[in-house]
Amino acid sequence: MIVSNPSTFKKPLMNRKTFLKLSALLSSSLFLGCDLSSFKKQNFKLSLSQWSLHKTIFGGTKEKDYHQWKKWLNESPEKVLQGSLHPLDFPFVAKNTYGFNAVDYVNTFFFRENEDYFTELKKRCKDNDVESVLIMIDEEGMLADLDTINRKKAIENHRKWLYKAAILGCHSIRVNLHGTGTKEEQQENSIESLTQLCDEAKTLNLDVIIENHGGMSSEPNWLLEIIKKTEKSNLGTMVDFDNFKYSETKIWDGEYTYDRYKGVELLLPYAKSVSAKSYSFNNLGDEETIDYKRMAEIIKKSDFKNHISVEFEGEGENSISEKEGILATKNLLEKYL
Repeated sequence: MIVSNPSTFKKPLMNRKTFLKLSALLSSSLFLGCDLSSFKKQNFKLSLSQWSLHKTIFGGTKEKDYHQWKKWLNESPEKVLQGSLHPLDFPFVAKNTYGFNAVDYVNTFFFRENEDYFTELKKRCKDNDVESVLIMIDEEGMLADLDTINRKKAIENHRKWLYKAAILGCHSIRVNLHGTGTKEEQQENSIESLTQLCDEAKTLNLDVIIENHGGMSSEPNWLLEIIKKTEKSNLGTMVDFDNFKYSETKIWDGEYTYDRYKGVELLLPYAKSVSAKSYSFNNLGDEETIDYKRMAEIIKKSDFKNHISVEFEGEGENSISEKEGILATKNLLEKYL
């Protein structure tokens, strides 16, 4: 396709008659009565969550046998990587296959790697002009555990990821607030753990963000109370479009469900990241579980300015491929935002 030189086009001059009409419009009471703030331009940024390619990276090891996968993860992490995509190649694929300029990582794809690994990953990001946004931390213990020894171990496990995130140039690590005991005990222990992590994160110019991700963390009011009581400026939320099933005693099997749209609206004022979860799509390209148009309107009415992360789950018998799901989710966000 031949693109014409813009300089060859002459901009038409505004004549006096047109000028007078426009002036009348601008001075009219109708125009002056408009809320000009509704016309503000919002430039939303998209990132690609590494989890969207978990099948391509893990090769199905987690879905086939979770207990074996977890054993490998702790004893021989390289064994969980049986897919066609190596985690170090993720920045290249995110940029050149999917068109993303920013990425979110998941720690289980490089669970026990040393500093050299993250230096190489940073180089690959630079080579592809890709920004590292955050690392999501899983499988490192429960920060709200009632057992003091287990909780201290979990804090230490999470602390090392702060330094890896700093190497990559991320702005945050994402943590989960899973625990044991009553919801009041879990809240108290969460505050203790988060205080320590936030203090250390601040020395590295990093934020600690909590995702609504099972257990009591999926009840937004409980989560927000923790953030307010912790009183740390570098503590916030990673708001997931889903994950609003919660329970005091169970981590994954929710006994109650909080309205996802009200939940997102409540958590957004404290958000430093948004996770645009998706599962499956209808013939019109809309997500079948989550009303993306409604979610987009909630985000646009907020003051959120950071990255919105595409996180395609790819679950279910009728699920489309990861590539199709990523692009479908991206298209929806671009359409409505």
